[in-house]
Amino acid sequence: MIQPDDFARQAARPRSPPELVMAVVMLRRKRMSMRQIAEQHGLSMDGVRQILLRYSKAQSSAAADAEADAECDDGLMTSVRETMPAGHPVWMNAIWTGLERWRNFGDVVQRR
Repeated sequence: MIQPDDFARQAARPRSPPELVMAVVMLRRKRMSMRQIAEQHGLSMDGVRQILLRYSKAQSSAAADAEADAECDDGLMTSVRETMPAGHPVWMNAIWTGLERWRNFGDVVQRR
């Protein structure tokens, strides 16, 4: 079991105890994706993101100056935006909406 540090205790909430916060942080430091961490701990991906944000905020609030603040950023939030898998409904809807918008564009240009 991972012992939580002071930052994990500050980032803890009733549904995310310090031990869970520390486990999420350690897995993220091992470069595991937020989706994998969420599945492993029964959380949503946004829940994992919120835990990491609270932990980073606790670290940065403890930093006294800008140099110490830069040292606290250990890359936990480097890839907050993960790509959607191919075929995701949001992605497919955006593609088809764009295609439908320009479907008759060639006919309009030829008529002029």
